[in-house]
Amino acid sequence: MTSTDHADALTDGDFVRIEYTARAVESGHVVDTTDPAVAADADIDGLDADGPIVIVLGEEHVFEPIEETIRSIGISGSTTVTVDPDDAFGERDPNKRETVPTSLVPADRREAGRTVSVAGRECVIESVNDETAHLDYNHSLAGVTLEYDLSVGGRVTGRDRVEGLRALHGLDAEAVVSDDQLSISITATDPSQERDRRLRAFIGDARRFLPVEEVSVTESYSG
Repeated sequence: MTSTDHADALTDGDFVRIEYTARAVESGHVVDTTDPAVAADADIDGLDADGPIVIVLGEEHVFEPIEETIRSIGISGSTTVTVDPDDAFGERDPNKRETVPTSLVPADRREAGRTVSVAGRECVIESVNDETAHLDYNHSLAGVTLEYDLSVGGRVTGRDRVEGLRALHGLDAEAVVSDDQLSISITATDPSQERDRRLRAFIGDARRFLPVEEVSVTESYSG
């Protein structure tokens, strides 16, 4: 572990570029990463990685022990951090399980271990047959102690902060700040409530952290 000196000290509100790979301590399996090669090898459903990400310190974009470590090791620092369940996805709650008719589960995902959305709630299928499905609404990593291999790249300034915030919120769009105006262009096949949620979150953070007075949004649909 490396430690920071005064010149590299990081504080709340700093935009910071980080890289990490998280593994479940007990199994050693990769559960999250920013490294595309590691993500490809892990072959986990829904795990995508595009390289280092940008976070804003003090905004709970990562777990608290990760933030504390980032402040401690500073720019160009690297270390391994253990995150207990209470600081991550919590302990497993036996009351967050139920049995439902199999017809409520998407037909193409009726398989034990799959993560699905049932009645608007995300859950994991524990078991399923022709009649019933046993569902677990705990987060798939509830009760799991995580170990992060963490590296801090550097502060992010200027136009890179716009792209960093956009990527952080997972918004598939073009975003540019010019003369205190944030211009967002979205091209998609259909409207999406999830995209709208990401858009609102991105705009909210852009107003807080960037020199933005006005926001314009252009949406084009080809479907």
